[in-house]
Amino acid sequence: ACLLLKSGVLTEARHICASGPSACASSSGRMGEPDAAAKREGYALRHLQEGDFGKGYAPLLAQLTDVGALTQERFMEVYKLREQRPDAYRTLVIEHKSTCKIVGTATLLVEAKFVHGGSRVGHVEDVVVERAHRGVGLAKWLLDTLAEEGRALGCYKVILDCKESNAPLYEKCGYHFSEVHMRLDLPRIGEVAAANGQQRASSESEGDSAKDQSNDEIGAQLEHEWEAKGCVGSG
Repeated sequence: ACLLLKSGVLTEARHICASGPSACASSSGRMGEPDAAAKREGYALRHLQEGDFGKGYAPLLAQLTDVGALTQERFMEVYKLREQRPDAYRTLVIEHKSTCKIVGTATLLVEAKFVHGGSRVGHVEDVVVERAHRGVGLAKWLLDTLAEEGRALGCYKVILDCKESNAPLYEKCGYHFSEVHMRLDLPRIGEVAAANGQQRASSESEGDSAKDQSNDEIGAQLEHEWEAKGCVGSG
């Protein structure tokens, strides 16, 4: 499912949430959840930092999807790449203060468009909250803050893809169903090279087999002709 959040439907609570949980606690807008805000006092929402890899960032993402061989070196390469484009990449994390572990994260990717007068669209990706810390409102905290950052960066809408079973969560955050999500899985370069190598090896093997078969057929034909001419002795 593809869900969309128009910048025009941002509520007062979303404005306040960008300032942190203490501001949310005093809000009378849609958030209006002082108990949830109080529970969030044990957490800190901020942007991703270099040291977060050692605070369980990769295992957290693994609760969402396959992270593959994400080493600390590769993490730093991606981190530095994103740091060079703060106008295009915004990754938020939530740190559990008592354990110093990263228990929530979400990323906003900003796409510069030619349409709508050269405006921008925000794409929300990699939203996940650690299982033991769900039900506190951390996902909504992340999404509200990303929506505010998207509007500050000039986005006229924010969109995301999710499983249909997760749609109710995003609807609570102001998103609604819009259009249809389509996907094309592309094999990685290494996988393509390996597949091509296997195909070449298979073709060469089939070619050798065809050559052997062809040689056997030619030999049998010659032997048949020699026998017909009486050219083959009995040894």
